[in-house]
Amino acid sequence: MDTIQQEPLFTELTPEAAATVEGGLLYTTEQVTTRLNIRERPTTKSDKIGYFLPGQVFDASAKVTNGFRKLLGRTGWVSAKFTQRVLNTSRGFIRLT
Repeated sequence: MDTIQQEPLFTELTPEAAATVEGGLLYTTEQVTTRLNIRERPTTKSDKIGYFLPGQVFDASAKVTNGFRKLLGRTGWVSAKFTQRVLNTSRGFIRLT
């Protein structure tokens, strides 16, 4: 499965280019041992409105604002440093670097 990460489609997609992608990308929680808080706005001072458990996959924007990634399909923001981009395949999810 690692060979998919070497495809030009993925290796040529810089963070800047990913931010221009229409719609969102799939992400999973990364380095989270208990839960990843979902906040009302992109700041740690904002109210917590939910959370993701370790390993959960969700739709989010590629663009990062104040260190937070906007969720798509639901209200909220999550800390971008605790997210990892993934690709959904027939064999499961593959983490992209």
